[in-house]
Amino acid sequence: MNAVRVLLVSLLAWSAATVTAQTCPFNIPVKTLAPHTVNGYSWGNPIRPQGDACVGYIAVEPTNASAWYVGGFNGLYQTKTNGLFWAKPLSGNVGALLLWPGDGVNPQLVYAGIANKLYLSRDKGANWTLIQTFPATVTSLLVAESKLFVGLGWSNHVDPTGVYVSNLGGGLMTFKPFGAGYTGLIVWTLSYDDASNVLYAGTEIFDHPQPYKPPFFRSANGGGNWTNVNQFGALPWHVVDSAVRPNDGYLYALTEGAGLYRSATMGSSWTVPINSQALGLSLLMDPQLPTRLYAGRHEAGTVNGGLFLSNDGGGTFANIGLLDVTVADMALNGNGSKIYAAAYASGIYTANVP
Repeated sequence: MNAVRVLLVSLLAWSAATVTAQTCPFNIPVKTLAPHTVNGYSWGNPIRPQGDACVGYIAVEPTNASAWYVGGFNGLYQTKTNGLFWAKPLSGNVGALLLWPGDGVNPQLVYAGIANKLYLSRDKGANWTLIQTFPATVTSLLVAESKLFVGLGWSNHVDPTGVYVSNLGGGLMTFKPFGAGYTGLIVWTLSYDDASNVLYAGTEIFDHPQPYKPPFFRSANGGGNWTNVNQFGALPWHVVDSAVRPNDGYLYALTEGAGLYRSATMGSSWTVPINSQALGLSLLMDPQLPTRLYAGRHEAGTVNGGLFLSNDGGGTFANIGLLDVTVADMALNGNGSKIYAAAYASGIYTANVP
């Protein structure tokens, strides 16, 4: 099970980072990488919100690259000063973070899932409102079709599993079950194909029954009905992140440790990774250049973490730095010229995109 994501599931006190923990949950030692350059990506020293290295989520405002939102085991942090000073508006275990930039009618919205509660800020972090309490931990968020989609992490085979759907403010929240027999699923990722109006959900079965065939779902009607496109196990492991290329609907599914799978058929068939490099924790598509993909990796056992780049739509990947730390999440600034990486048990690293 993806332990970092399981546990990475209000006072405005501005301060600089001063105190660093020696370990993060799971007894993972805090690491500090020295500044280094790999394949043109130059990384500086880690930035730790109020001294907290136990972070795993990051979002950056597209119109203000100095404004970041960072989530971790201890709460949600925000900065308007490029990481120099921080506020901590929410405490608790952040399990999902989403910044939706707005659509010209609705303003920017920032959502944070903390345990089983979902919070929303409509004013760029000045105020946060609890908009919903769920029966399980919030593990994924998506805005599409002017709706909010919420995935949870279930841990029993009694309750039906599915996705919650509401308006952007969390009102009229409705449960959309995956269907009979689907229980105990952790919904790690939600993605959407704007070209064909298809919704995808990648899941993990919490107790890994054998043979292990974790479902990957597709819905053509906003979650009203779901089809498991992985019922025969073409995806060998659970999908923890996903993305859809705009215009042509090309689908990417990042499995935890088994590499990035690609589909031109809405998940009906998949291209096997050429060289997975044990990839499988976080995925980011550059909206300015959708064939450019970033993938983060665990640091555990014989796998030494790191951030990887593909310039050919996921065919091949090359390391661009941050080896020896777990890259749990990434973000880009508005024009894609700078990348931000949340490295669990280390902090936030930034680099200009060469």
